[in-house]
Amino acid sequence: MKKFRFGFWFLILALVLTVGLLGAPSVLARGGPNVGCATIQGGTISDNAGNPVQVGFDQYGYNYQAHLFVGTYDAFDRVIGNDTSDFADDSLIMKWSDAWLANVDCDGDGKLDRGLVDGVVGGISLGWLTNQNEGDYDSDGDGTQDAHYTYFVKIVWTGPGSPLWGQYTVIQEVYNDPVGGFHGLQSKVGAPGFGLNDQWTQ
Repeated sequence: MKKFRFGFWFLILALVLTVGLLGAPSVLARGGPNVGCATIQGGTISDNAGNPVQVGFDQYGYNYQAHLFVGTYDAFDRVIGNDTSDFADDSLIMKWSDAWLANVDCDGDGKLDRGLVDGVVGGISLGWLTNQNEGDYDSDGDGTQDAHYTYFVKIVWTGPGSPLWGQYTVIQEVYNDPVGGFHGLQSKVGAPGFGLNDQWTQ
């Protein structure tokens, strides 16, 4: 059963999006909302290793233009081959809003902006993030992958004092693992969608 691992992993995955390609906080964009901001197509935005961020899917599974990752646990940290756990080949899909991690650089630091709302880079990811993953595992230790699981989580920015990292809330978790005894919705907070009120869905 893989349930014990999810709470830790979705936090790490969310953190990758908030740290991996970010610039300095609290800088005003030039000329109003996203006017004059550098784009991925322009070739001036890079990751922390200095590699240009490209349009479309990269070798790791990120499509920053589309706010999407389709890959594996092994690749989500943008380093392939460093995860030797049983989870390395499990599939992972992440989606996020523009306010979580934008596809432009408005503060001029050569990194994608986080917390970009109305042309202002706040430095903290706002909006929402989802993680959806699935895989097979050995449930009885006999060396065969005899069990299958799926997991889905929604995380939204809910402001200071929130339960997750002091800024975020997990508003939905769906976990299916028949062998482990998990079936469907595990938790849900608030209204449908990605927020508890209009402020938190920016």
